[in-house]
Amino acid sequence: MNERCQLMKQIMEYSFAAHDWNLYLNTHPNDRMALRFFKEMSKKAMELKKIYAEKYGPITVSDVNNDQEWTWINEPWPWSV
Repeated sequence: MNERCQLMKQIMEYSFAAHDWNLYLNTHPNDRMALRFFKEMSKKAMELKKIYAEKYGPITVSDVNNDQEWTWINEPWPWSV
């Protein structure tokens, strides 16, 4: 697995974990440990997305800066990598 794929895999893992903790917090809003895990996973996912965007371009349309052209659609699609 190349570096790009490994980075995307890590993004998916941390994003999934953050989403999972978010769902848990919907029913356990006072669980401080869960909130801490949610924040850690979210922060790590955002850091990895930033690294990915700097190296390979934006992942989603919301990651496109105003000065970037719409070249992000020319990147390989997830099922193409």
